[in-house]
Formats: sequence, C-alpha cells, structure tokens
Amino acid sequence: MAKNWEYTAGIIWPFLVRAAINRDKLTYSDLAPIIKTNPLSVGKALEPIQDYCIDYKLPPLTSIVVGKTTGIPGGGFIAWDVNDIETAYEKVFSHPWQLVENPFEGFYKNDSTDSLADEIIENPKKAEAIYQRVKVRGTAQAIFRSALLKAYENKCAICGFSFTEALEAAHIVPWSKSNNAERISPNNGILLCSNHHKLFDSEIIKINSEFKILHNNNEKKKYSKVDKMVTIEMNLKTIQLPRQKKLHPSIDLINKRNNKNAY
Repeated sequence: MAKNWEYTAGIIWPFLVRAAINRDKLTYSDLAPIIKTNPLSVGKALEPIQDYCIDYKLPPLTSIVVGKTTGIPGGGFIAWDVNDIETAYEKVFSHPWQLVENPFEGFYKNDSTDSLADEIIENPKKAEAIYQRVKVRGTAQAIFRSALLKAYENKCAICGFSFTEALEAAHIVPWSKSNNAERISPNNGILLCSNHHKLFDSEIIKINSEFKILHNNNEKKKYSKVDKMVTIEMNLKTIQLPRQKKLHPSIDLINKRNNKNAY
C-alpha cells in the first residue's frame, strides 16, 4: 500500500485533470489500482489535492471522484457543499487545468512536505535544488512554511504566539524579488503570527540587521491597549531567533529589504 500521500497525489493529479478536461468523473475504484491501494484509502491521496485547491482558490478538482454506488464524493470531501455538487462539477469541467502545473510532481516516493522541509533545515544550501524540483509556488510555499515552523519551534518570532493555525511564513525579500533559493530558504524568512505578518508587510514594523523590531509610530493614530502591545511595546526588542545560527535570517537580505533601491 502506498503510504506517502503527497507522492501519490502527484501520480493521480494527471488522471483527475484528464477526466476534468473530458468532462468525466472517476470512482475511487478507478484510482485505487493506479496508486496500489484500496478504494477506501484513495481519499488520503485526494486530501493533499483538495487542500491545494482550497488554499489556492481553484475549483474543487477532487469533487469529480465519486463513490461507485452513491455517485457523489465521499465523506472526506469538504471543498464544496455536496448539496450543490453539480455547480462544483461545472466549475471543475470549465477550468483550464492544462495551465495548472501538477503541484506534487516533484515529490519522490519517500518525500513529503515535512521531509523536504527537514532537508532544508538540516542544510539550507539545499534550498535551490529542492525548489528546482517542486517549482510550483504553492508547493514551495508549503515547504517554506513547514521549515520555518520547525526553525522557530512553532512560535511567532515577535510575540511568541503559538497557535499553528495562525502562524505564517513571511518572506524578508518578497517572493517576486527573490531568486529560486531565497523563495524557499529559511534564511529569507521569519515565522510570524498573521497580525505581525501583515504589520511587517505593510512596514508598520520592520526588523533591522541587529534583529531588533522597529515600530513606525503613527502619531495621528489612536492606539488601543492591544495596539500598543503588538506594536509600540515591541519597539527595539529583539526577535526570537532559531536556536541554530545557520537558520537565522540573512542580514544581507534584511538590509536588501530595508533598502528598496536594492531590488
């Protein structure tokens, strides 16, 4: 039985795309032999695809995999209201899937998002090679986030917030301005809660080459107590850095971010 579900997702993606282009549906029994598993386990291979479609606002591609007797997706399908499943089918059938790269194509048999993140954590210099394998932005960003979660021990570098669901991988030099290695390297990232990520991106707060937080005070703003806690009171404090120095943010990239003329 196949156990690496991201790897198997890469195998079945082209079958789903071909079916969608042909306006066909597949059953769990159709897909099971392809990934050498049983029909009940096919949903585990569909889950990474479903998550990818949700995260990147794509039509619910996995909706066209249905039960042989029920004719509708199984209980693990959460990407669309099954009471309106015909609308989901039409959105999938009309989408130009030939323009969407297989987000799991770069996964080898023993790979997963976490295992590739582990490789980068062990040796950040592997970032370029791993990016060249995965290429697809959504997959690369998932690996990047996983690596930062590990490096920062699941805590926001600014405030220590530790609800994983609200922690985000912030690029120092933005994705669009980064080279391939920088797009996935922990040295070009800081783990932040969603609030501090937004403040960082909008430059209400900055981080300098000494890893200190700089708050851009807006004297016209009326700060609430919570506002002060997450901005003013953080001013000149040092961010919480990874234990391993090799995973620290790159000072060169911080300086590049703070000097927009360097882009």
